[in-house]
Amino acid sequence: MDINTATLDIDVNDITDKVLALRELWISRSKDYPFYTLGRCAYLDGKLDSYYKDSAWQNDILLGEFDEVYEKVLDTLKKELKESVYLAHDLAIPGFHIFPSHPKFTSIAGSWHQDYPHYTLNISDKDASAFTLAIKLPVSGGGMDYIDKFHQQQYFPYRERDLVLHDGLTIHRIAGLKKFVPGEYRITLQGHIVRRDGLLEAFF
Repeated sequence: MDINTATLDIDVNDITDKVLALRELWISRSKDYPFYTLGRCAYLDGKLDSYYKDSAWQNDILLGEFDEVYEKVLDTLKKELKESVYLAHDLAIPGFHIFPSHPKFTSIAGSWHQDYPHYTLNISDKDASAFTLAIKLPVSGGGMDYIDKFHQQQYFPYRERDLVLHDGLTIHRIAGLKKFVPGEYRITLQGHIVRRDGLLEAFF
């Protein structure tokens, strides 16, 4: 799995406070454990009318609260990909995964998958890639499990402020929690990139 990382000059505590302050806009994603998104996302909502309807106004809120974050993410992606990347304003722009700490996360992990949100939305898959920006991690850490070319499970640890860029096609999942500590959060900014009309665009 080819993974590129870059460290951003961002205030993760300020971003975390803003995400928590927008609690009423979080979308619950599970009945079994606390998993939320801030913003619609293609892999869960792409076939629903609400993906487009809600993104129209949620994008404005996200841009209003996190404009500096998006600017630094796009600048970093430009350096990594050697060309400009733009937000796809007709889609949901990159949004947040939010996992409040819960004992169940020590015994479960995310579902194994490859990233195909462009197929869900019926848009281009040219030059597709995916990225994660770690905002807040548990004291015990957080990261991504993936299957290497030898079919062995590997673990890639995240670090707060690091943007992790990969093609999204290697089988991977959100890694489980190593130790439960009440009151912690795992918060990441998630995005996908494809080329549309000749331009690289980021969306969720």
